[in-house]
Amino acid sequence: MKYKVLTLKTPEDLSRCPVFFVNQFNWGGDYRPVTSGRLGFLPGQGFLLEMECQEEDPCRNYTRDGDPVYLDSAMEAFFCFTPEDEKPCYLNFEMNANGAMLACHGRNRQERITFDKSMTEGLSCKAQVKEHAWSIRLMLPLSLITAVYPGLTLHTDSMFSCNFYKIKESEGLTHFASFAPILASEPDFHLPEFFARAQIFA
Repeated sequence: MKYKVLTLKTPEDLSRCPVFFVNQFNWGGDYRPVTSGRLGFLPGQGFLLEMECQEEDPCRNYTRDGDPVYLDSAMEAFFCFTPEDEKPCYLNFEMNANGAMLACHGRNRQERITFDKSMTEGLSCKAQVKEHAWSIRLMLPLSLITAVYPGLTLHTDSMFSCNFYKIKESEGLTHFASFAPILASEPDFHLPEFFARAQIFA
């Protein structure tokens, strides 16, 4: 699976980017809210992501960054900018309908490092709740990416890997969905070997 990331001139250009669907319910379940998104690249700035879920009154108990928002209804984006490494580092951004975000980086699920404030300058997450849906808009700045991957440059034709998720781990409408399929017996989004390939296009 591959996603085509278009280069944007302005944030408004995100509307012309290809739509992806988070519709792989790898571990079954009856509750399957429709979730989709778009990802674009702003040269010199970073990546702009929008995701929307067709879900009424989403569970949103947590209000602070760093809270375990995956226990709420959450949408998530994971990125790996060195997928060719044997044990690559990847970034995870997990967001609920309050705009609260859990943002970490590391090489596996057990050894996640939460981004400190000096690294998250310019990282912006905004959420909007409508009558029958909710959405998030995330700006992922190049400064944060290069803090984790020193010396990395991103431009047209650059390749990386990513996956997008819809989740609620707590009881009541529990579900786990991904963009790219995950071949694992138990729910686990922290498997970069199953991320989709992505490429930046002009």
